[in-house]
Amino acid sequence: MDRTNPDTTTSPKKVLCTWELGGQLGHISRLAHITKALADTGYHCSVALRDLSRATPFFADHHCNLYQAPVFLPKIKLQRPIVCLPDTLLLSGYLKTVELQGLLLAWQNLIHTLDPDVLIMDYSPTAALAARHHRCRKIHVGTGYSQPVAGNPIKDWHPHQPQPEVLQRQEQMVLETINPVLTAQHQPPLEQLSDLYTADHTLITTPPEFDLYADTRDKTHYQCQIGTSGQQANACFKPSGRPKILAYLKPGHPQFTALLNGLAKSAGNVFVVCPQTSEEQLKPLVGEHFDYSIGPVNLVEAMEQADLFVGHGNAGSTIECLMSGTPMIALPILLEHLLTCQKLDQLELGIMIQKIDSSQQVTDAVNNALADKDLKQRTQEYAKKYQHLTTQTLGEKVTRLCDEWTAKAG
Repeated sequence: MDRTNPDTTTSPKKVLCTWELGGQLGHISRLAHITKALADTGYHCSVALRDLSRATPFFADHHCNLYQAPVFLPKIKLQRPIVCLPDTLLLSGYLKTVELQGLLLAWQNLIHTLDPDVLIMDYSPTAALAARHHRCRKIHVGTGYSQPVAGNPIKDWHPHQPQPEVLQRQEQMVLETINPVLTAQHQPPLEQLSDLYTADHTLITTPPEFDLYADTRDKTHYQCQIGTSGQQANACFKPSGRPKILAYLKPGHPQFTALLNGLAKSAGNVFVVCPQTSEEQLKPLVGEHFDYSIGPVNLVEAMEQADLFVGHGNAGSTIECLMSGTPMIALPILLEHLLTCQKLDQLELGIMIQKIDSSQQVTDAVNNALADKDLKQRTQEYAKKYQHLTTQTLGEKVTRLCDEWTAKAG
Protein backbone atom coordinates (compact mmCIF):
# COMPACT_ATOMS: atom_id res chain seq x y z
CA MET A 1 0.00 0.00 0.00
CA ASP A 2 1.18 3.48 -0.83
CA ARG A 3 1.42 5.07 2.63
CA THR A 4 1.08 8.60 1.29
CA ASN A 5 -2.02 7.85 -0.77
CA PRO A 6 -3.61 4.57 0.37
CA ASP A 7 -5.59 2.52 -2.13
CA THR A 8 -9.17 2.78 -0.92
CA THR A 9 -10.59 0.33 -3.46
CA THR A 10 -8.79 -2.91 -2.52
CA SER A 11 -9.45 -3.24 1.21
CA PRO A 12 -11.59 -1.68 3.95
CA LYS A 13 -10.12 1.22 5.81
CA LYS A 14 -8.58 0.35 9.18
CA VAL A 15 -9.45 2.17 12.39
CA LEU A 16 -7.72 1.79 15.74
CA CYS A 17 -9.43 3.11 18.88
CA THR A 18 -7.47 3.44 22.12
CA TRP A 19 -8.13 4.00 25.82
CA GLU A 20 -5.11 4.33 28.11
CA LEU A 21 -5.92 6.30 31.30
CA GLY A 22 -8.96 6.72 33.54
CA GLY A 23 -11.19 4.12 35.10
CA GLN A 24 -14.79 4.75 34.07
CA LEU A 25 -16.96 2.57 31.85
CA GLY A 26 -17.72 5.66 29.76
CA HIS A 27 -14.42 5.23 27.91
CA ILE A 28 -15.36 1.70 26.83
CA SER A 29 -18.93 2.69 26.02
CA ARG A 30 -17.83 5.58 23.77
CA LEU A 31 -15.40 3.45 21.80
CA ALA A 32 -17.84 0.55 21.50
CA HIS A 33 -20.47 2.84 20.02
CA ILE A 34 -17.95 4.39 17.62
CA THR A 35 -16.62 1.03 16.40
CA LYS A 36 -20.12 -0.36 15.87
CA ALA A 37 -21.07 2.64 13.73
CA LEU A 38 -17.84 2.27 11.73
CA ALA A 39 -18.07 -1.53 11.41
CA ASP A 40 -21.67 -1.28 10.20
CA THR A 41 -20.47 0.87 7.29
CA GLY A 42 -17.56 -1.36 6.30
CA TYR A 43 -14.57 -0.18 8.34
CA HIS A 44 -12.19 -2.71 9.88
CA CYS A 45 -11.98 -1.81 13.58
CA SER A 46 -9.52 -2.66 16.32
CA VAL A 47 -9.65 -1.45 19.92
CA ALA A 48 -6.83 -1.32 22.49
CA LEU A 49 -8.33 -0.99 25.97
CA ARG A 50 -6.84 -0.30 29.38
CA ASP A 51 -9.24 -2.81 30.96
CA LEU A 52 -10.49 -5.77 28.94
CA SER A 53 -12.28 -7.40 31.87
CA ARG A 54 -15.38 -5.27 31.33
CA ALA A 55 -15.32 -5.09 27.54
CA THR A 56 -17.38 -8.11 26.43
CA PRO A 57 -20.92 -6.72 26.97
CA PHE A 58 -20.03 -3.58 25.02
CA PHE A 59 -18.55 -5.27 21.93
CA ALA A 60 -20.75 -8.37 21.78
CA ASP A 61 -23.01 -7.10 18.99
CA HIS A 62 -20.40 -6.26 16.36
CA HIS A 63 -17.09 -7.50 15.03
CA CYS A 64 -14.09 -5.71 16.45
CA ASN A 65 -10.58 -6.93 17.25
CA LEU A 66 -9.76 -6.36 20.93
CA TYR A 67 -6.22 -5.75 22.24
CA GLN A 68 -4.72 -4.99 25.61
CA ALA A 69 -3.54 -1.39 25.65
CA PRO A 70 0.04 -0.88 26.88
CA VAL A 71 -0.30 0.49 30.41
CA PHE A 72 2.03 1.41 33.28
CA LEU A 73 1.58 -1.15 36.07
CA PRO A 74 3.64 0.15 39.04
CA LYS A 75 1.54 1.91 41.65
CA ILE A 76 2.88 5.37 42.50
CA LYS A 77 1.21 7.90 44.78
CA LEU A 78 1.59 11.62 45.33
CA GLN A 79 1.79 13.03 48.83
CA ARG A 80 -0.98 15.46 47.87
CA PRO A 81 -4.15 15.36 45.73
CA ILE A 82 -3.76 15.24 41.93
CA VAL A 83 -4.43 18.73 40.55
CA CYS A 84 -3.47 18.58 36.86
CA LEU A 85 -2.83 16.37 33.84
CA PRO A 86 0.96 16.37 34.39
CA ASP A 87 0.35 14.86 37.86
CA THR A 88 -1.59 12.00 36.26
CA LEU A 89 1.12 11.43 33.65
CA LEU A 90 3.89 11.35 36.27
CA LEU A 91 1.97 8.55 38.01
CA SER A 92 1.42 6.71 34.72
CA GLY A 93 4.91 6.12 33.32
CA TYR A 94 6.17 9.66 32.69
CA LEU A 95 8.36 10.00 35.80
CA LYS A 96 11.44 8.22 34.43
CA THR A 97 12.80 8.13 30.89
CA VAL A 98 13.55 4.41 30.94
CA GLU A 99 9.96 3.62 31.96
CA LEU A 100 8.45 5.82 29.28
CA GLN A 101 10.73 4.28 26.65
CA GLY A 102 9.22 0.83 27.15
CA LEU A 103 5.65 2.15 27.23
CA LEU A 104 6.18 4.24 24.11
CA LEU A 105 7.81 1.38 22.19
CA ALA A 106 4.87 -0.88 23.00
CA TRP A 107 2.42 1.68 21.62
CA GLN A 108 4.58 2.26 18.55
CA ASN A 109 4.76 -1.47 17.88
CA LEU A 110 0.99 -1.83 18.22
CA ILE A 111 0.29 1.10 15.91
CA HIS A 112 2.91 -0.08 13.39
CA THR A 113 1.50 -3.63 13.41
CA LEU A 114 -2.13 -2.57 12.95
CA ASP A 115 -1.18 0.35 10.66
CA PRO A 116 -4.51 2.19 10.99
CA ASP A 117 -5.81 4.74 8.53
CA VAL A 118 -7.55 6.50 11.41
CA LEU A 119 -6.51 6.56 15.07
CA ILE A 120 -9.21 7.51 17.60
CA MET A 121 -7.83 8.27 21.07
CA ASP A 122 -9.82 8.43 24.30
CA TYR A 123 -7.54 9.65 27.14
CA SER A 124 -4.53 8.05 25.42
CA PRO A 125 -1.53 10.40 25.70
CA THR A 126 1.12 7.76 24.99
CA ALA A 127 -0.75 6.55 21.93
CA ALA A 128 -0.73 10.17 20.74
CA LEU A 129 3.01 10.40 21.43
CA ALA A 130 3.65 7.14 19.57
CA ALA A 131 1.62 8.22 16.53
CA ARG A 132 3.06 11.74 16.11
CA HIS A 133 4.67 10.87 12.77
CA HIS A 134 2.39 8.05 11.63
CA ARG A 135 0.54 8.90 8.44
CA CYS A 136 -2.90 8.07 9.93
CA ARG A 137 -5.61 10.63 10.56
CA LYS A 138 -6.00 11.35 14.27
CA ILE A 139 -9.06 12.09 16.39
CA HIS A 140 -9.13 12.88 20.10
CA VAL A 141 -12.43 12.15 21.82
CA GLY A 142 -13.49 12.81 25.40
CA THR A 143 -15.15 15.14 27.86
CA GLY A 144 -12.59 17.94 27.54
CA TYR A 145 -11.14 17.37 30.99
CA SER A 146 -8.13 15.53 29.62
CA GLN A 147 -8.06 16.86 26.04
CA PRO A 148 -5.95 20.06 26.19
CA VAL A 149 -5.76 22.39 23.22
CA ALA A 150 -2.50 22.16 21.26
CA GLY A 151 -0.47 25.34 21.49
CA ASN A 152 -2.22 26.51 24.66
CA PRO A 153 -1.34 26.13 28.35
CA ILE A 154 -2.39 23.09 30.37
CA LYS A 155 -5.07 24.00 32.92
CA ASP A 156 -5.24 23.39 36.64
CA TRP A 157 -7.93 20.91 37.67
CA HIS A 158 -8.34 22.26 41.19
CA PRO A 159 -11.61 24.21 41.37
CA HIS A 160 -10.80 26.31 44.46
CA GLN A 161 -7.08 26.83 44.85
CA PRO A 162 -5.22 26.98 41.53
CA GLN A 163 -1.47 26.61 41.93
CA PRO A 164 0.18 27.82 38.72
CA GLU A 165 3.68 27.26 40.08
CA VAL A 166 2.88 23.60 40.82
CA LEU A 167 1.35 23.13 37.36
CA GLN A 168 4.41 24.66 35.68
CA ARG A 169 6.81 22.53 37.70
CA GLN A 170 4.93 19.31 37.03
CA GLU A 171 4.65 20.01 33.31
CA GLN A 172 8.38 20.68 33.14
CA MET A 173 9.06 17.34 34.85
CA VAL A 174 6.94 15.53 32.27
CA LEU A 175 8.70 17.28 29.38
CA GLU A 176 12.09 16.38 30.89
CA THR A 177 11.03 12.74 30.64
CA ILE A 178 9.40 12.90 27.19
CA ASN A 179 12.00 14.89 25.27
CA PRO A 180 15.07 12.65 25.89
CA VAL A 181 12.97 9.71 24.66
CA LEU A 182 12.06 11.64 21.51
CA THR A 183 15.66 12.74 21.01
CA ALA A 184 16.83 9.13 21.19
CA GLN A 185 14.37 8.35 18.39
CA HIS A 186 15.60 11.34 16.34
CA GLN A 187 12.29 13.14 16.78
CA PRO A 188 11.84 16.85 17.56
CA PRO A 189 11.05 17.66 21.21
CA LEU A 190 7.77 19.00 22.55
CA GLU A 191 7.84 22.68 23.45
CA GLN A 192 4.82 22.31 25.71
CA LEU A 193 2.73 19.36 26.82
CA SER A 194 -0.40 20.46 25.00
CA ASP A 195 1.39 19.97 21.66
CA LEU A 196 0.96 16.25 22.25
CA TYR A 197 -2.73 16.76 21.48
CA THR A 198 -2.31 17.98 17.92
CA ALA A 199 -4.84 16.10 15.79
CA ASP A 200 -6.95 16.29 12.65
CA HIS A 201 -10.07 16.57 14.79
CA THR A 202 -11.19 16.72 18.42
CA LEU A 203 -14.66 15.68 19.52
CA ILE A 204 -15.82 16.83 22.95
CA THR A 205 -18.80 14.94 24.35
CA THR A 206 -20.12 17.75 26.59
CA PRO A 207 -21.66 21.16 25.97
CA PRO A 208 -19.12 24.00 26.09
CA GLU A 209 -19.99 24.95 29.70
CA PHE A 210 -18.67 21.59 30.91
CA ASP A 211 -15.48 21.69 28.81
CA LEU A 212 -12.46 22.80 30.85
CA TYR A 213 -10.81 24.19 27.70
CA ALA A 214 -13.85 25.73 26.02
CA ASP A 215 -12.36 29.23 26.03
CA THR A 216 -9.35 28.16 23.93
CA ARG A 217 -10.82 25.54 21.61
CA ASP A 218 -10.88 26.22 17.89
CA LYS A 219 -12.25 23.97 15.15
CA THR A 220 -13.58 21.57 17.75
CA HIS A 221 -16.89 19.85 17.34
CA TYR A 222 -19.07 19.33 20.39
CA GLN A 223 -21.17 16.19 20.19
CA CYS A 224 -23.51 15.34 23.08
CA GLN A 225 -25.36 12.29 21.78
CA ILE A 226 -23.10 9.33 22.55
CA GLY A 227 -25.51 6.59 21.50
CA THR A 228 -25.96 3.07 22.84
CA SER A 229 -23.37 0.32 22.66
CA GLY A 230 -23.30 -3.42 23.16
CA GLN A 231 -25.93 -5.80 24.48
CA GLN A 232 -26.89 -3.83 27.57
CA ALA A 233 -30.00 -4.62 29.59
CA ASN A 234 -32.82 -2.16 30.10
CA ALA A 235 -33.46 -0.52 33.45
CA CYS A 236 -36.55 -2.26 34.83
CA PHE A 237 -38.43 0.07 37.17
CA LYS A 238 -41.02 -1.61 39.39
CA PRO A 239 -44.65 -0.98 38.35
CA SER A 240 -45.59 2.09 40.33
CA GLY A 241 -47.23 5.49 40.06
CA ARG A 242 -44.29 7.10 41.85
CA PRO A 243 -41.80 9.32 39.98
CA LYS A 244 -38.89 7.31 38.62
CA ILE A 245 -35.42 7.81 40.08
CA LEU A 246 -32.43 6.40 38.22
CA ALA A 247 -29.22 6.12 40.26
CA TYR A 248 -25.82 5.22 38.81
CA LEU A 249 -23.57 4.66 41.83
CA LYS A 250 -20.09 3.56 42.81
CA PRO A 251 -19.51 1.56 46.04
CA GLY A 252 -16.38 3.68 46.53
CA HIS A 253 -18.48 6.57 47.82
CA PRO A 254 -17.57 7.00 51.52
CA GLN A 255 -21.25 7.10 52.53
CA PHE A 256 -22.47 4.41 50.14
CA THR A 257 -24.74 2.71 52.71
CA ALA A 258 -26.36 5.96 53.81
CA LEU A 259 -26.84 6.88 50.15
CA LEU A 260 -28.67 3.63 49.38
CA ASN A 261 -30.83 3.84 52.49
CA GLY A 262 -31.72 7.44 51.74
CA LEU A 263 -32.83 6.53 48.23
CA ALA A 264 -34.86 3.57 49.49
CA LYS A 265 -36.77 5.84 51.92
CA SER A 266 -37.55 8.48 49.29
CA ALA A 267 -40.87 9.13 47.60
CA GLY A 268 -39.60 7.77 44.29
CA ASN A 269 -39.58 4.50 42.40
CA VAL A 270 -35.84 3.80 42.52
CA PHE A 271 -33.67 1.77 40.16
CA VAL A 272 -29.98 1.62 41.11
CA VAL A 273 -27.28 0.70 38.59
CA CYS A 274 -24.06 -0.36 40.30
CA PRO A 275 -21.87 -2.37 37.89
CA GLN A 276 -19.60 -5.10 39.27
CA THR A 277 -20.69 -4.51 42.85
CA SER A 278 -21.46 -7.07 45.52
CA GLU A 279 -25.22 -7.56 45.90
CA GLU A 280 -25.03 -7.84 49.71
CA GLN A 281 -25.93 -4.18 50.31
CA LEU A 282 -28.51 -3.99 47.55
CA LYS A 283 -30.62 -7.13 47.99
CA PRO A 284 -32.07 -6.23 51.42
CA LEU A 285 -33.46 -2.97 49.99
CA VAL A 286 -35.41 -4.55 47.13
CA GLY A 287 -39.09 -3.87 47.50
CA GLU A 288 -42.19 -2.45 45.92
CA HIS A 289 -40.37 0.75 44.92
CA PHE A 290 -36.71 -0.30 44.76
CA ASP A 291 -34.72 -2.52 42.39
CA TYR A 292 -31.18 -2.67 41.04
CA SER A 293 -28.71 -4.06 38.49
CA ILE A 294 -25.04 -4.90 39.00
CA GLY A 295 -24.50 -5.14 35.24
CA PRO A 296 -24.35 -2.32 32.68
CA VAL A 297 -27.69 -1.02 31.47
CA ASN A 298 -28.82 1.17 28.61
CA LEU A 299 -28.46 4.52 30.39
CA VAL A 300 -29.65 6.55 27.40
CA GLU A 301 -33.02 4.81 27.38
CA ALA A 302 -33.22 4.82 31.18
CA MET A 303 -32.59 8.58 31.34
CA GLU A 304 -35.55 9.19 29.06
CA GLN A 305 -37.79 7.33 31.52
CA ALA A 306 -36.43 8.96 34.67
CA ASP A 307 -37.81 11.98 36.52
CA LEU A 308 -34.58 12.38 38.49
CA PHE A 309 -31.03 11.09 38.12
CA VAL A 310 -28.64 10.46 41.03
CA GLY A 311 -24.95 10.07 40.17
CA HIS A 312 -21.42 11.06 41.07
CA GLY A 313 -20.80 13.66 38.37
CA ASN A 314 -19.19 11.42 35.78
CA ALA A 315 -19.25 13.61 32.68
CA GLY A 316 -20.77 10.96 30.41
CA SER A 317 -23.80 10.10 32.53
CA THR A 318 -24.25 13.74 33.61
CA ILE A 319 -24.49 14.97 30.03
CA GLU A 320 -26.80 12.10 29.04
CA CYS A 321 -28.98 13.18 31.94
CA LEU A 322 -29.04 16.86 30.98
CA MET A 323 -29.59 16.19 27.27
CA SER A 324 -32.69 14.19 28.20
CA GLY A 325 -33.97 17.14 30.26
CA THR A 326 -33.68 15.25 33.55
CA PRO A 327 -32.63 17.01 36.79
CA MET A 328 -29.77 15.53 38.81
CA ILE A 329 -28.54 15.06 42.34
CA ALA A 330 -24.74 14.93 42.18
CA LEU A 331 -22.48 13.30 44.77
CA PRO A 332 -18.86 13.75 43.62
CA ILE A 333 -16.07 11.32 44.53
CA LEU A 334 -13.17 12.38 42.31
CA LEU A 335 -11.81 15.82 41.45
CA GLU A 336 -13.11 15.48 37.89
CA HIS A 337 -16.56 14.75 39.34
CA LEU A 338 -16.34 17.85 41.53
CA LEU A 339 -15.61 20.10 38.55
CA THR A 340 -18.64 18.73 36.71
CA CYS A 341 -20.88 18.91 39.77
CA GLN A 342 -19.91 22.48 40.55
CA LYS A 343 -20.79 23.53 37.00
CA LEU A 344 -24.10 21.67 37.32
CA ASP A 345 -24.80 23.51 40.57
CA GLN A 346 -23.73 26.86 39.10
CA LEU A 347 -26.12 26.42 36.16
CA GLU A 348 -28.90 25.40 38.60
CA LEU A 349 -29.51 22.17 36.71
CA GLY A 350 -29.07 19.94 39.73
CA ILE A 351 -28.25 19.70 43.41
CA MET A 352 -24.74 18.89 44.60
CA ILE A 353 -24.19 17.10 47.90
CA GLN A 354 -20.45 17.16 48.49
CA LYS A 355 -20.69 15.40 51.86
CA ILE A 356 -23.46 13.09 53.06
CA ASP A 357 -24.15 13.41 56.78
CA SER A 358 -27.09 11.01 57.01
CA SER A 359 -29.51 8.91 54.96
CA GLN A 360 -32.25 11.41 55.85
CA GLN A 361 -30.25 14.14 54.11
CA VAL A 362 -30.36 12.08 50.91
CA THR A 363 -34.07 11.37 51.29
CA ASP A 364 -34.86 15.05 51.79
CA ALA A 365 -32.72 16.11 48.83
CA VAL A 366 -34.42 13.58 46.55
CA ASN A 367 -37.92 14.52 47.64
CA ASN A 368 -37.18 18.25 47.31
CA ALA A 369 -35.75 17.76 43.82
CA LEU A 370 -38.82 15.77 42.73
CA ALA A 371 -41.08 18.57 43.98
CA ASP A 372 -39.07 21.39 42.36
CA LYS A 373 -40.89 22.22 39.13
CA ASP A 374 -38.49 25.08 38.33
CA LEU A 375 -35.54 22.66 38.42
CA LYS A 376 -37.28 20.40 35.92
CA GLN A 377 -38.09 23.35 33.67
CA ARG A 378 -34.50 24.62 33.68
CA THR A 379 -33.11 21.22 32.67
CA GLN A 380 -35.64 20.91 29.87
CA GLU A 381 -34.71 24.38 28.61
CA TYR A 382 -31.02 23.46 28.74
CA ALA A 383 -31.65 20.28 26.75
CA LYS A 384 -33.53 22.32 24.16
CA LYS A 385 -30.68 24.86 23.95
CA TYR A 386 -28.24 22.14 22.91
CA GLN A 387 -30.62 20.00 20.92
CA HIS A 388 -28.50 20.69 17.84
CA LEU A 389 -25.65 18.71 19.47
CA THR A 390 -27.83 15.60 19.61
CA THR A 391 -29.09 15.40 16.04
CA GLN A 392 -26.60 12.64 15.30
CA THR A 393 -24.69 10.22 17.48
CA LEU A 394 -20.98 10.30 18.20
CA GLY A 395 -20.51 7.21 16.03
CA GLU A 396 -22.33 8.82 13.13
CA LYS A 397 -20.19 11.94 13.44
CA VAL A 398 -16.95 9.91 13.47
CA THR A 399 -18.13 7.81 10.53
CA ARG A 400 -18.88 10.95 8.53
CA LEU A 401 -15.39 12.29 9.22
CA CYS A 402 -13.80 9.00 8.18
CA ASP A 403 -15.90 8.89 5.02
CA GLU A 404 -14.79 12.42 4.10
CA TRP A 405 -11.12 11.53 4.61
CA THR A 406 -11.52 8.31 2.64
CA ALA A 407 -13.12 10.18 -0.25
CA LYS A 408 -10.29 12.70 -0.32
CA ALA A 409 -7.66 9.98 -0.20
CA GLY A 410 -9.34 8.17 -3.06
